[in-house]
Amino acid sequence: MNDIKIDQKAISNLKEFKNPEDIQFGKTLVPALLKCEYKDGKWGQLEFLPYHKILIDPAAKVLHYAQEIFEGLKSYKNDEEEVFLFRPIENAKRFNLSALRMGMPELPEDLFIDSLHCLVKHSHHTFSKELGDSFYLRPFMFGDEPQLGVKPSSTYQYYLIGGPAGNYFTKPSVKVRVEKESHRASSKGIGSAKTGGNYAASMAANKLTSEQGYDQTLWLDPVYGEFVEELSGMNFFAVIDDVLVTPELSNSILHGITRASLLELAQSFGIKVQEKKISINELMDQIDSKNCTELFASGTASVLTPIECLRLDDRESFVKNPNGLMSLKLKDSLQRLQTGRSEDPFNWRQQVNL
Repeated sequence: MNDIKIDQKAISNLKEFKNPEDIQFGKTLVPALLKCEYKDGKWGQLEFLPYHKILIDPAAKVLHYAQEIFEGLKSYKNDEEEVFLFRPIENAKRFNLSALRMGMPELPEDLFIDSLHCLVKHSHHTFSKELGDSFYLRPFMFGDEPQLGVKPSSTYQYYLIGGPAGNYFTKPSVKVRVEKESHRASSKGIGSAKTGGNYAASMAANKLTSEQGYDQTLWLDPVYGEFVEELSGMNFFAVIDDVLVTPELSNSILHGITRASLLELAQSFGIKVQEKKISINELMDQIDSKNCTELFASGTASVLTPIECLRLDDRESFVKNPNGLMSLKLKDSLQRLQTGRSEDPFNWRQQVNL
């Protein structure tokens, strides 16, 4: 356990905090955060502070060369007032893989985990116990050295913020447009790193997607422009002939923790799983012939979101029943496991001592 410097104002701010009636994902944040600075080749002391604006120099590396990474994970409370984190070690590992890819220092895993436990412990009174609700945690790190040379920063700041969250989507299923004219990530690029640049690269296509009446953008591989990769912020799944199929991982696909959990959970139910290349044209043929019975996306924020249709150029293919039996079973089972409402044979939950 790291020694955490506690600012009592952060504690009092949290005690006075009350959730708004309308909790929107990512907009409701508790009035406290954790911070740690890296300089002279080492990490300093973790601090628990009141929520505040970040003051950085206009020449900070992050503003010019996007040297930044982040993670997303959730904490849950059950009816017995027990509070859990879901697979935080996996997030810590992925955080450091992203750091290495972006030329940034690794953050000690115990410091990462201790920051999560601290914020959750002091914020648990804001948690909803409703199935599907959670407390969303956003750790992030950026280079803040004020120097315009194109090289890695020598100093960094790590922060953790978070807040209560409901459903990411307000509708039961989403419509997806397939992007053909651009690529979100390149082969051997930074597509598997959880860095803001990956998401920035999707914004123009997402704007077009929204303008055309669709909810999400689906990206194809950067080499052939033929094989399904992922959505702008979620991994992709299809159920074809009762087999759960998902694109095989590459260095242009984010290695989703929810994705990995769903695959392992499905296999425990005896569901056949395949990780392979998925041709977008063949997939749409499978949808039209009804051999593909379900499509869904997965991610920390949304957990599992059914997809009702795919749009490729002028072609649109609709799934017969977007809210299919497999996706409903997987989502319900995963949420019950995450919240402590069912057994955890995988040892994915980490209980927080309150």
